[in-house]
Amino acid sequence: MVVMLPASVEVKAHRINLLDRKIETLRETVAAEIPVKIHINGKHASTLFASPSQLKELGVGWALDHGIVKTASDITEVKVEENNIRISCAGEVEARLKTASTAKPFVKSKYRVKAEKILEFVNVLNEEAVVFKATGGTHSAAVFQEEKLIGFAEDVGRHNAVDKAIGAAALRKADFSKCVLASSGRQPANMVLKAAYVGIPVIASIAAPIHSGVETAIKTGVTLICFARSHRMNIYSHPERIET
Repeated sequence: MVVMLPASVEVKAHRINLLDRKIETLRETVAAEIPVKIHINGKHASTLFASPSQLKELGVGWALDHGIVKTASDITEVKVEENNIRISCAGEVEARLKTASTAKPFVKSKYRVKAEKILEFVNVLNEEAVVFKATGGTHSAAVFQEEKLIGFAEDVGRHNAVDKAIGAAALRKADFSKCVLASSGRQPANMVLKAAYVGIPVIASIAAPIHSGVETAIKTGVTLICFARSHRMNIYSHPERIET
């Protein structure tokens, strides 16, 4: 049995200050994680180490942004039992589980967004990250549909945070073709593919791109923006979606 924890917990720590050679004992708030098992139609599909919050959203987002289901309507039921997420799906799930890692979607959305709005989205991402402010130990992700925040999550893992934000947006019946995904994490190929699988046309990250992420964004039709901070950003693929 897994003990379910809050998103953050207090622990005892010893702080050493080398300037005055003092050692003090204090209570520190740290981020929590648990092993989470995802089951698709009764079969174990994956085990993630994730923050113990928004587990339903995690399951829905994971199934969507791994290409296991095409839309949220393909999911007929989601049950969260302690650290187990049990998802029932319609359609040819078995085949998709085998081919999901090799399939390459392409985003055809004509959605455009102003560069100023991208920076606003990143600011909201930072403002909403209350667990990070308390612990310094989480990543965050947010989905904005036509400038409105419709999905937000924090997690110890940047991949999990994106899964949860996408799942939250999907449960609110998001039109992903008109969305921007904001993220605090680096952008390798598997992060970019999450957006591509659900049809999100724009990713905006505070952090750096990875070469595999840039190549994947080009091939899958995703506009990849990184280093979105202060008054600037770098666009690595499909810049035509960003208005200046």
